[in-house]
Amino acid sequence: MRLKKTEWMLLAVVAGSVMGFGNWLQGEMNRASLARIQRDSTNPQDLQDSHGACAGMNAREAEMMGKGELWCGAVGTLNPTTFSR
Repeated sequence: MRLKKTEWMLLAVVAGSVMGFGNWLQGEMNRASLARIQRDSTNPQDLQDSHGACAGMNAREAEMMGKGELWCGAVGTLNPTTFSR
């Protein structure tokens, strides 16, 4: 089955629309995430994530936490015999 020139153009328009919508949606998600981080970092005592309270964080640390680069809360200890044979 061969596509006509108009069908190729329609296919290109649909593909471009899908890509454009995906880029717009990703931008909106990033903007909302940054707004949430900035709103939450105005009062560091109230800043929490699923691992516990993060008191005394600065704006850079809050931004890193929002990107998943930084976690707060208690860090579990490993049993030294865990990796032994």
